[in-house]
Amino acid sequence: MSSQLLPITLYDIPSRNAAYGNTWSPNMWKTRYALNFKGLPHKTSWVAFPDVAAKMQSIGAPPSDKAADGSPIYTCPTLSDPNPSSSSPALITDSWLIALYLDKTYPSPSPLFPASSALLQETWIEKYETLAIGPVEELLVGLVSKQLSDASIPYFVETREKAFGKKIDDFCPVGPERDAALAAMQEGLGKVAELLDKNGDGKEKLFCTGDEPVYADLVFASSLIWIKIVAEEEVWSKVKSWHGGRWERLLDAVHEKYGKVY
Repeated sequence: MSSQLLPITLYDIPSRNAAYGNTWSPNMWKTRYALNFKGLPHKTSWVAFPDVAAKMQSIGAPPSDKAADGSPIYTCPTLSDPNPSSSSPALITDSWLIALYLDKTYPSPSPLFPASSALLQETWIEKYETLAIGPVEELLVGLVSKQLSDASIPYFVETREKAFGKKIDDFCPVGPERDAALAAMQEGLGKVAELLDKNGDGKEKLFCTGDEPVYADLVFASSLIWIKIVAEEEVWSKVKSWHGGRWERLLDAVHEKYGKVY
């Protein structure tokens, strides 16, 4: 990483899983992969779920959304970059906005969005998330609490039960409902594989634009590492064997190069 730049601070919500640097969220992995892809020095500031809003307000970070009553919603990842001005660091919330900021501010050495491809990449991300992640989202969310720190579990469970309208133990339970979700995911990933392979010369293509990853590929890998961390036995053990093992190869290609946690 460049030694001429001050380290960027990345605000993250910790898990108890030290094997992956205590990072679990796919949205956080999107930003971590992007920072490492760019070779930018950075450090992590850990914030428990119930403390996120107060912490983000204290540093002046913008909200990422609004609640139904109009109140601001604060989330991670949030990035604080002191390099434009150490007295007034740039504060960006939301993994997509962070990626756009990084590409604009640090265009070298490699772009996340080459050839003005942000719109095309966003469309591709929406496509494969619908096909491959949508069918198992409830299952994955239901397993997240097992990974969280003790300080974060009550907040996470309460907010997710409210959002989904059911108890966390009832999220995609073992049995026909889970079997159907996994079958739909396998079918969706098959369609993703077909689309990726249209991009090449008849050979397997891991990445959406060729032999090197772009931001959309980092996002896809972030979904896969999320599955591996929170549902290794329930989901990942199956996913890594589907379609000739290509999803494990994709994750390894990204994570081994860009997955270091600072």
